[in-house]
Amino acid sequence: MRIMYIIKALAMKAGLERVVSDKMNYLAERGYEVSLVTYEQGEHPLGFPLHPSIRHFNLDARFFKLGEKPLWKRPFGLRKMRKRFKEGLQQAIDEVQPDVIITTTYSMKVFDIILDAHTTARRIIESHTAGFTVRKTYDYRNNPVMRRVAKLYDRWTFSRIGEFDKLVALTKGDAENWRQYIKDVLIIPNPVTKYPDSVRAHDGTGRRIISVGRLSEEKGFDMLIEAFALIADKCPDWHVAIFGNGAEMQKLLDAIKLHRLEGRINILPPTPHIYEEYQQSEFYVLSSHYEGYPLVLNEAMSCGIPCVAFRIRYGPDEAITHGENGLLAESENVEDLAKQMLWMIEHTQERLAMGVAARISARRYLQDTIMHQWEELFHQLCRKDNNKD
Repeated sequence: MRIMYIIKALAMKAGLERVVSDKMNYLAERGYEVSLVTYEQGEHPLGFPLHPSIRHFNLDARFFKLGEKPLWKRPFGLRKMRKRFKEGLQQAIDEVQPDVIITTTYSMKVFDIILDAHTTARRIIESHTAGFTVRKTYDYRNNPVMRRVAKLYDRWTFSRIGEFDKLVALTKGDAENWRQYIKDVLIIPNPVTKYPDSVRAHDGTGRRIISVGRLSEEKGFDMLIEAFALIADKCPDWHVAIFGNGAEMQKLLDAIKLHRLEGRINILPPTPHIYEEYQQSEFYVLSSHYEGYPLVLNEAMSCGIPCVAFRIRYGPDEAITHGENGLLAESENVEDLAKQMLWMIEHTQERLAMGVAARISARRYLQDTIMHQWEELFHQLCRKDNNKD
């Protein structure tokens, strides 16, 4: 079976890129003919290594470059980019002759081209972020004038989603969001990249809290800093390690300085050894405003540490059972987040028991378990085609 993935780029060392790479490699290792089509990769190297059998087509249709042009030139540039994408995609499809084409909701601007391509392949969309955030009206929610224009754009881009054969969501909540646009929605969570065979035994003497992710506004690291500032005097031996980089770096460093928490909250660069860092920590904190599905929770839990998270859209309440393998705080309520963190700090034995339960619950997301669901989907869609014949 031939599977083609279409994504903007595989350049960043981030969650989507890692998950897509893992899935492609898994399928390639099992004999599937896998190909990758990127269109905004440019000269950037791949963020993660791919199986040698995977074919990579880069269409060099970098839509983000349009923002560098004067407003009056952008419509012409957009038409040129779309033409390049259309022609390049069709050429890749003609060469590969895929049975299944998979793209993500990050590629909504080219959904119509993917749907109109000449192919008999079945088409699947993956939603990797909270569905409501891919709307342009969300980007311009504080700009009434641009919001009107964005509403027209959203109406156009969302109008054809129902023509895809299947949409795969990561959570129940996001699945419900998409069912207003497409009937065939399936829930398949992301697999844990790695489930350690054994983990470091915690004895309750550690004093580190960990958080991981891109330093961007939606990740809410500013709220984590504020929450820790509220309890720092009550737990003077504890500190926070945030692993990530991004546009919010200086803002977060300024917040740490403002609260006089230098040395208590440290921002560290991303590391390929994050599983070791999880195991050197006592619990994880997720302070995001929203998520498609926070894979970091499952990663941390697989290492035997419990998690504290906002009850946001979407995912934490599907991974965490409050009081059993972690704790949930009211969405965007910094005081409640601080309260849950302090409880975790002060209740050592309960924290250790939650860590054991967290590791057991993370087994639901083992790669073999999750990828079996994907293989079932591929064969189901292709059987439909065979039945038509």
